[in-house]
Amino acid sequence: MKRNRWIPAFAAVALVGVWSMTGCNTPSSTTANDELLTRTETVNLNDAYGGYNFGDESPMFSDALLASDYSPDHDRAYDDPMANDPTVVDINRRPHTRRYLMITWGNLDADSSIDFVTDWSGSLSVDNGVTILKRTVFFDSRDEILPRTSRGVIRWISHTRPHFDGIIVALHKIGPHDSTTVDSTHCGTAHPLSVTFDTGPLTMTFTEDELADLHMVVPVDDAGNAVSFNTLVLEPSACAGGFLAGQWKNVPNRPGGMFRGKWVSNNGVHMGYLKGVFGANDNGDHVFFGKWINRGGKFEGLLKGRYGDFDARPGGWFRGVWLNRQLHVKGGLHGVWRTSDRIDGGGSFRGRWMRACR
Repeated sequence: MKRNRWIPAFAAVALVGVWSMTGCNTPSSTTANDELLTRTETVNLNDAYGGYNFGDESPMFSDALLASDYSPDHDRAYDDPMANDPTVVDINRRPHTRRYLMITWGNLDADSSIDFVTDWSGSLSVDNGVTILKRTVFFDSRDEILPRTSRGVIRWISHTRPHFDGIIVALHKIGPHDSTTVDSTHCGTAHPLSVTFDTGPLTMTFTEDELADLHMVVPVDDAGNAVSFNTLVLEPSACAGGFLAGQWKNVPNRPGGMFRGKWVSNNGVHMGYLKGVFGANDNGDHVFFGKWINRGGKFEGLLKGRYGDFDARPGGWFRGVWLNRQLHVKGGLHGVWRTSDRIDGGGSFRGRWMRACR
């Protein structure tokens, strides 16, 4: 199945709007902070922090799925020779907009019942830009990145069955004054950046405007195979940001469900794990709460926000903030989710996080 264009319905939301939406008022009581550090954790969607405390956790929350599907062992750094391309070196000498793209393809729910192989061998090509491969996601011995022969194209061999593969790349736009241009027609003119993902199951092209805040999942068959696209754009003055990926699933004992996954940097460096719950509170608001911890289990932030359904297609969106132990908002997160009835209501989420500059 080939698709050439899909306009994402998920729009960017300013952090200040997210903070007000989630009601993140900052108590100043030391007693309240102490209670949040020591209280027993019990899921409570009506609580301001979901019933969570601000304590440290066991590494990976002692969660077997996080260890098997979202550990650092599955994501491998790639030493891309195109990072030494004269244009990239020239761009990196001065302040510039940094763009990152995470793509994962295959069965995002990791459905163990899938018993056939899907061939995702293909390429990512950039028009009016350079792409640098930062990291591969879940590539095994049968998968490989083919030798780079063009600074605008990455090619790979990839096959999935009950799981998924992926890549994280940096995108560098060719400017009108860069020392090396793609062709002579670009001299003195900044042409728009565009990216094309080309595989047997799916082909899609995204414009520069669409890449500004892209979070979408595109199904490719009835067995659960899909492709997820997530972007992160950091302006020269922006603080740190990165990506989120994991499972978003319903649970049988109450309305709503739980999520769990990994927290990585813009280059795909594994920074830790997140885990939490979602559902409707007594006011009917669809809320989520959770924690993110570093790889050793140290508390890094408490998560809270809202989520909702898409109108015209399966799945939905989430957006929120995270707070430190002083109850100060440290940044925002947003992305997309979908559930599945194939493995005990299991599903997936993909998105990005950004640290607030203040």
